[in-house]
Amino acid sequence: MNQPAPPNEHTAARADHGQPFEIVINAEPFEIRQKELTFRELCLLAFPDGQFGENVAWTVTYSDPHGPEGSMVDGDAIKVKKGMVFNVGRSDKS
Repeated sequence: MNQPAPPNEHTAARADHGQPFEIVINAEPFEIRQKELTFRELCLLAFPDGQFGENVAWTVTYSDPHGPEGSMVDGDAIKVKKGMVFNVGRSDKS
């Protein structure tokens, strides 16, 4: 799976897909342009030095101020909207 370029000053680095809008990841505002983010992209936005492997467990939950709440697993993608809040966690399984 492709990993996104690390964010630069909390701005997701990807081709322009429209007007920028703000989401929140781990209580930090991020300005993005893309309309969809993957589980791994969210993990790397929250933890730019993030590693994926057998010994690292990731959790991603989200809430949409005008829609549902939920969680994601590796391989998932979600359509993002202005004001969505994501909580991303990582832990070492060892």
